[in-house]
Amino acid sequence: MLLDAPALRLQVDTNTALGILEGILKERHWKQFNVSSATLVYTPFWFFNFDVYEEAEGRAQTYSSQMCMNGLTGALEPVFIEIMKEIPTVEEKEITHSIQNEIKRLVIQKDEVKSLAQIKIAGQMGVQKDIITVSGVRLVYMPLWVFWVEVGRRTKRIDMDAISGSPLNIQDVPTRERGTMEVTMDMLEDLKRPENWVDYSKRAFDWSLGIAGLAGRAAGSGGGGVINWVMTTTMGKYAALLVFAAILVIYILSFK
Repeated sequence: MLLDAPALRLQVDTNTALGILEGILKERHWKQFNVSSATLVYTPFWFFNFDVYEEAEGRAQTYSSQMCMNGLTGALEPVFIEIMKEIPTVEEKEITHSIQNEIKRLVIQKDEVKSLAQIKIAGQMGVQKDIITVSGVRLVYMPLWVFWVEVGRRTKRIDMDAISGSPLNIQDVPTRERGTMEVTMDMLEDLKRPENWVDYSKRAFDWSLGIAGLAGRAAGSGGGGVINWVMTTTMGKYAALLVFAAILVIYILSFK
């Protein structure tokens, strides 16, 4: 399929993208989720250079950089500038892979880019738009993975750059708070590997330095003392679990 402008060659295929997504969701403690759809979308972006020239107190100051603008929304996307600096990319005007994809139609036209970029960059930098010069405007299609994922009782859209595999809006998916039993099971699973024993022992020791003061404040507040603090607060439960882990490590080491 021929494009009207070059596209960056796809580097993250379907299975790799799904694997990255699964790993990120598990890091956020989502063990049960469902990817309802995964679509490869070629999205137009305007890449350009810009210069800022300002005179203050008889001295001239200049600043030069590069920027990227979403050709659909007009939003500035500096993350793609960094990706292209860090990862070798290949441009091609013909899509040769067999993965089903969608090509987005350009909304922001080339003759609109300079004035729009001046306004947006000026707003970000807090300067007058008249001192900003935009040059070297060129259109590039970026391959993006668009996932619709069911987590909890909500459906979230997650966009992923298909060059580096970086999620672009993972902050929209909240980190799930784990229950005490789940934390305990994960801890016991970790303790099956001896390399984790020292880490848990250190964490338990670090926590113990602050437990006395926290528990003392709980007792002094009329909340039922240390036992109540341990049984009814998240911090208390985690502290008890870490102490349990330390005791378990000592017990295991005593039989070595």
